[in-house]
Amino acid sequence: MEASNLWLILSIAIALIVIGLLIAVIFVKRKEKSPPDYYVFFIMGLIWFPIGLATGNSPLWIMGVVFLTIGLANKNKWEKNRKKWSKMGPAERKLMIITMIVLAILLLAGFVMFLLVDKGVI
Repeated sequence: MEASNLWLILSIAIALIVIGLLIAVIFVKRKEKSPPDYYVFFIMGLIWFPIGLATGNSPLWIMGVVFLTIGLANKNKWEKNRKKWSKMGPAERKLMIITMIVLAILLLAGFVMFLLVDKGVI
């Protein structure tokens, strides 16, 4: 196995472990169940559908259509179920900030790995 493939597989594995641990912490710490945010479903569908069409990835655009449909079918619940920063408690805000930082680091690490592989360093 080439070194670049090994680094790529190792990076993906570490990222998946970190994301999995973050999701586990979020679900363990959550005390109250919150209803789904249908506006987020709509936005995800709005993003996934054209990307799936542009790349020719059928599952992606199909999921985009599903998310768009779910979001639009529950449009009357957009404001009611919306999580706003002002309505979050201090612990939930801290968790959201940590989540955003971890995701930004993972995004940056992925970009750096892409550049390193593209330049032939790895």
